[in-house]
Amino acid sequence: MYTKKKNLTQKLFQITPILILGVFLATSCVSNSEDLSVQNNSCYISSISFNDFRKMHVGKTSDGTSDSIYYKTYVATQWIWTIDHKNLNIENRDSLPFNTDLSRVVMNMTFVGGIAYHRASDAWDDEPWIPYSSTDSIDLRKPLHIKVIATDNTERKYTLRINVHTMESDTLKWIAVQGNEHINGTHPMKGINMGEEIGILSNNAQSVLWITHISSNLGEWNSQVTNLPTNTDVASLVKTEDYLFANTTDGNLYTSADGVTWTLADSQNNLHTIGASKERLYAIFNNAIYSTAQNNIDWKKEVIDEDASVLPDKEIVALTYNQTEQLTRMILLGNREENTDTSAVVWSKSWTEFEDENNESWMHYNRSWINTKQLPKFTQLNLIHYDNMLIAIPGKSYDGKIESLEHFYYSKDNGLTWWVMHDLLPPAEYKGADGYFTTIVDRNNFIWLIAANKIYRGRINRLGFARPDIY
Repeated sequence: MYTKKKNLTQKLFQITPILILGVFLATSCVSNSEDLSVQNNSCYISSISFNDFRKMHVGKTSDGTSDSIYYKTYVATQWIWTIDHKNLNIENRDSLPFNTDLSRVVMNMTFVGGIAYHRASDAWDDEPWIPYSSTDSIDLRKPLHIKVIATDNTERKYTLRINVHTMESDTLKWIAVQGNEHINGTHPMKGINMGEEIGILSNNAQSVLWITHISSNLGEWNSQVTNLPTNTDVASLVKTEDYLFANTTDGNLYTSADGVTWTLADSQNNLHTIGASKERLYAIFNNAIYSTAQNNIDWKKEVIDEDASVLPDKEIVALTYNQTEQLTRMILLGNREENTDTSAVVWSKSWTEFEDENNESWMHYNRSWINTKQLPKFTQLNLIHYDNMLIAIPGKSYDGKIESLEHFYYSKDNGLTWWVMHDLLPPAEYKGADGYFTTIVDRNNFIWLIAANKIYRGRINRLGFARPDIY
């Protein structure tokens, strides 16, 4: 234990050199601190920043038999440290990455005053204050007290806290959710995000059911029998801004506002709905793509840049998403009956808020020997937009070489090239699952997988953080 007398003696020897440092630093201010109002200008911290941090990683030894821990340094200048002069708190609003090492950190600080000290927030009263140095390492695993003293002995004592995420940002863990007897994978089903809840349309050959789940009541499902005919193709379920649409196998188009009560909206030979934007519904019939306003069926033929024979006619899925704040894109995937095809057919259409959606042309992604990363043909296909990429969730491949739900495939160039995902895998017990499955992304960024009488949901950790972080 240290005595107060020893502390005072120690401080007297330290004041002279650091007085000079304080004078030079007083007028300096760096950009990555946010200063929240200072009333007394005789002594205060004007900025806090860090050049870099170390992050712990876990790998494998060269023989692959055991874990190996190593550290890599990352630049930290993009994180902002907020200085609250009223409550005398300093912290980063956006947390640092998981496994950041805070045991030895060099801190950059500018302040107004004669001298600055620091010590751990849980230190004893008679433990020494350590003079601040821009070259010394500090242990920031606990909150740090920083005291600034003016030449007139006025002082301020701040508390610095470094927030670090407690879970790995880019990992996803699947959690089993209590299921529902009507969505067991033995009957066709299609799920959709409805905002506060998710909805699933299921056809068991005796009736078509509308099954809902409120996100806040995990595991509680509500099943209702709809008035849809039993020849409804539930895979055709799509949602515009205000309505749901689905068609029957003979081309009758039905619409609903609640998923339970449906009304006949139109009838076209071999009509198959493929997707929707906020305002328009899209379908394929008469060997062409058509679209219509959601509240007034008035089909208009879409412009395509290639022969209609290249349009898909099996395992059709489509997805609309915001590529940027101004640009909306629609992707169409599917297969052709033609046996010579080894990969899926991909079409794309995009428009901005300043363009007429109906006038923009569809573009076919031509197969080419240059593009060897095409999506194989699968017997079932789900498509989601997640973490700024397209993810295809497939059934068994046509050639039988890939099992159902063995891998996910991703595209970061809007469907042009497709790659096997190695860092986001389906639940292991889904591999080779028979029957039907469906995938939903809810408003909270959870991916729902429903297959083989089991329901899982998972989310990449950073997509659940309160504020987006930079990595």
